[in-house]
Amino acid sequence: MPTDIPILDASGKNFKDELAFNLWSVHSCSDYRNERERPYDGQPQTSDGERGKTEVKGITFRDLQDCMIQGFLSGSGIEELQHKVFERDKEFQGSEYANKGTWRPQDVYKIKDDIDPLAVIQNTLCFVEYYMGIYPNIPKLTLNPK
Repeated sequence: MPTDIPILDASGKNFKDELAFNLWSVHSCSDYRNERERPYDGQPQTSDGERGKTEVKGITFRDLQDCMIQGFLSGSGIEELQHKVFERDKEFQGSEYANKGTWRPQDVYKIKDDIDPLAVIQNTLCFVEYYMGIYPNIPKLTLNPK
C-alpha cells in the first residue's frame, strides 16, 4: 500500500475525529501554507501532489474560461447541464450524452443550489487536462514494500 494514503483504525477511540480530519485534509503542506514555493507533497493524484506539478501549455485564456464554465456545469448536480458539457466532446459522441445540446456561458446562472467550490476547481482542472490532451494526468501508483 502506498505510504501517502492514510489508513484509519475504525475501532479506535478517535476514529470519528480522524475520519473528519482526513476527509477535510489534502494531506500536504497546502493544509497550512499557500505560498507558491511550497512543495508538491500531497497525494500524487491530486493537484497538491505529482499531478499538480504539470505546467499548463497549449491552451488559451478562452480555453481556461471554457474549462471553468464546464467545471461549474459538470459539478452543478443538474443533469441537463452535465449533459450539455459532454455533448461537445468527440469522446462522448454516440454515447448517452450526445445530442443533448451544447452549453452556453450563461448556463452557469441556472445553478441555484449550493455547489461545492472545491469540486468545481477539481472539475475545472480535469477539463484543463482534457484541453491539453493529457487527461487523465494521474501518476502511476506504486506500492512501497516494507
